[in-house]
Amino acid sequence: MITITRLDESRWQDYRDLRLEALKNDPLAFGSSYEEEQPYTETQWRERVKNVLFAVSDGILIGMMVYVRSNRLKTSHICDIYSVYVKQDFRGQGISNMLMNTVLVEIKAIAGVKKIELTVNPTQKAARQLYRKYGFKEIGRARKAVQYQGKFYDELLMEKYL
Repeated sequence: MITITRLDESRWQDYRDLRLEALKNDPLAFGSSYEEEQPYTETQWRERVKNVLFAVSDGILIGMMVYVRSNRLKTSHICDIYSVYVKQDFRGQGISNMLMNTVLVEIKAIAGVKKIELTVNPTQKAARQLYRKYGFKEIGRARKAVQYQGKFYDELLMEKYL
């Protein structure tokens, strides 16, 4: 059985391992890199785990999704989704849908939030399909937004109004 949950910060190492796996396996899907995050301290990982929703199967982390509400006065009506990842062996089983459903319920419960934003690499077809399925619309393209191994990649900007 797969459940969607948050983790106590005592499981920071499990989160770290999943995050580093994601950065290593799908480097084009993230704005950050394995090399940047691998040296993070225990304190940094413990702080970061608080913002993550996890898909868990038999106690093992198999997926994750993060959302964060803007803490700025003028943009506090916006939440951003990022760090979406499902382990390769578990893809195609609806786990991203489970994560997205839970994230949307939680975001809609936040008073004052009117919009959700995210970015996605155009090469990530499954991710783009997921976001479109949930009503996200492409609103622009940031050209050469990410550089990886000497090559530039665009990012699509997507939003959804609540």
